[in-house]
Amino acid sequence: MARQAFIDASICDGRADCRAMSACPTKSFLREEESEPWFIGPTCLGCGRCLLACDRQAIRLI
Repeated sequence: MARQAFIDASICDGRADCRAMSACPTKSFLREEESEPWFIGPTCLGCGRCLLACDRQAIRLI
């Protein structure tokens, strides 16, 4: 079964310079509004690169 990244919105601060977002090879990081936390879109491969790059530890693979 393929895994997908999940961002805990209670931890994510939604910074525009998010290192996890930059590490994503499929650019799967999305958000509704500029000030909102990020969430992971359906193009996520479950590679875990964002998990390793997130300095707030807000990402888990499920």
